Amino acid sequence: MRSLTLSAQASALRCAATFGVRDRMSLSPILPYDDDAQPLEEQASAVDGLRVWEWLFLLFVLMIAAYALALQPTVQTLAWYLIYLAAFGFFLLRYGAFLNGLWVALPLLLWVATAGLSYFWSDAPGHTARATVQLGMTVLISLYLGARFTLFDLTRALFAVLAIAGLVSLAAILVHSGFAFDHNGTARGIFPHKNVLGGRMVLLLVCCLLLFILGWHRLLVTVAAIMGLALVALSESGTSVVMTLGLCALAPLLLPRHAPAPIRLMAYLVSLLLAAVAAWAMLAFDLDPVGMALHALGKDRTLTGRSVLWEFAESLIEARPLLGSGFDAFWNGGDTSASHYVQYLLQQQVKNFHNSYLDIWVQLGVVGLTVTTGFLLLFAWRAVALLRHSTEATAALPAFFVTFVVCYSLSEYALFRQHSLIQILLGALYVSAALALPGPRRRQASPASWPET
Repeated sequence: MRSLTLSAQASALRCAATFGVRDRMSLSPILPYDDDAQPLEEQASAVDGLRVWEWLFLLFVLMIAAYALALQPTVQTLAWYLIYLAAFGFFLLRYGAFLNGLWVALPLLLWVATAGLSYFWSDAPGHTARATVQLGMTVLISLYLGARFTLFDLTRALFAVLAIAGLVSLAAILVHSGFAFDHNGTARGIFPHKNVLGGRMVLLLVCCLLLFILGWHRLLVTVAAIMGLALVALSESGTSVVMTLGLCALAPLLLPRHAPAPIRLMAYLVSLLLAAVAAWAMLAFDLDPVGMALHALGKDRTLTGRSVLWEFAESLIEARPLLGSGFDAFWNGGDTSASHYVQYLLQQQVKNFHNSYLDIWVQLGVVGLTVTTGFLLLFAWRAVALLRHSTEATAALPAFFVTFVVCYSLSEYALFRQHSLIQILLGALYVSAALALPGPRRRQASPASWPET
């Protein structure tokens, strides 16, 4: 029986190598056939072993990136050195897949080029150079993961990492651990900020929705979704609450072809009912939805002082609108810098403007903002094309994610950021979505690993 199984697997590998087709569902690596090489049975066994390590690498990268800022600096540094070392090994062993991903992700490399060029006008050139190398490695790792894993694989891996992180956060909050709350007593779990906790749980809800539609361990997914909703509420993050409501409204638009009929019908009815009730209430009672939402969340229109940060960012943009102060330079300028003055003025150790677009504009000017906006539009175009091409539920993940990123970036610094979960997912999902689309260049035969000798 074992010999028959290996023989069938060897035949499949031989046929795939012959026709140059790569299976994007299983993503089993395709080895170039060589009569002088080891038997295909032995090659298949070696490939399977390496695949396990790739999965461990994916989970480890997502785990560290998901809450790296909550780790001790030494642990964080060592973890990323280990990731870099493993990544170089996989780049060499899977050079075919890596080069395919590199070709597809050329627009994303503009981010690294823009950051590197800012060295010449940066206020902190040494820090800019180091941060550019880190951003470059983040992008390369993300495109490799996108080339090696399908959208379904990435959804499952992200679900596993965020569900475990959410479970640990909930346990820490329930036992009232000191680190699980910020200085205001607001729950943040194992994450550095309540908005990060809320944002991670919104991503978990997206994964739960897609996996539930696919029928993948629905009881487990339902429990995880309930936990995610509870943590969004405990975080008191206004942005996350709004995104959760937006997810309910967006789901019927993105999933009509993928969800089972009962789920589609329920989603349509709930969305229409909510929209009708909201429209009637605002017109009948002359309501202020923005003011009511902020009041319900215990906030005022200054968004807990963020307007002060935003006004300061606007003044910096007016001073240097085209090129900015250099990638990652403003908040790392030392004790005599403007950033230190802002921290002294607010009496907080803030390290960003709580808005990706403002942070990018301050760092890289109009050039950086143009590169970011252009890529997001390209990503959105790819996501819509995939929705039209595929009937799989996970084909909606890129569309959900790009919508999430655009909204989340309004209140958090998530884009153009090295070692960031959002940056890694941005590259991985873009490449995986692009490779899932039909096209002659995406199905060319290329060696996925070094041939056995």
